[in-house]
Formats: sequence, C-alpha cells, structure tokens
Amino acid sequence: MRSNLRTISLVIAFAILLFFVGCSKDRDRSASVTFGANYHVINCITTVTVYLDGKKIGRLENYTDTLRSCEEPGNLTKDIVPGKHSYKVEVRPLEGNGCMKDIKGTFKVKDGECYKVFIDYFTLWEE
Repeated sequence: MRSNLRTISLVIAFAILLFFVGCSKDRDRSASVTFGANYHVINCITTVTVYLDGKKIGRLENYTDTLRSCEEPGNLTKDIVPGKHSYKVEVRPLEGNGCMKDIKGTFKVKDGECYKVFIDYFTLWEE
C-alpha cells in the first residue's frame, strides 16, 4: 500500500513538473504585430483605435504613407504569442458622423516574426 502511494505521488509530481516546463516554453516564445495607417488622405480629422483579440491596445497617433518595418515611429506595435489572432480597427471622426469605418481581420504569426497590418482608409494591406 505504501509503495502504491509513493508511485502515485511520484506520478503526480512528474505531471506537475511537465506542466510547468511546458508553460515556460510557451512564455519563451514571442512574436509581434505592428499597425500603421494612412488616414490623413480623407477630408476629416479622425482617430484610429486598434483592438487585438477583442482588447483595445491603443490609438495610432501619427499617420504613415507606408509600413516598411515594425520599428518605424508612429506604428502601434504589440508583443504577442505566436499563433492566430484577430484585430479590429475603428476609424472615427473627431466631430460629426462622417468618415467612419471598421476594418476587421485575422492573421497567423510565427515565433520570432513581426506581422504588419497597414490601414488605408480606402484599402487594407497585410504582410
């Protein structure tokens, strides 16, 4: 009976150890996503709010004509875990109700990769 109790205890301890080792491997994996927008082409002053996986991650403060790299000033960049993610971008006017647009999408990012989403009021470009 005592031998069975030791065996069960060892199995449980081993399972707990494997769980924590597996979790730490997930924490070591990282990727990122960056958002940039060309929203100055429309004739109204707008805000651009970005949501990632249903949570607000911020607003784009500066517009850009292109999105060359993840380190560009004005981008909104977020570190994320590799895998599939969804986003929503809300373009809203500061006054009135014109110039409104919602852009939604999904993407899959690999470990160590930076995924780029460039938002133009008229089109969407992803890499």
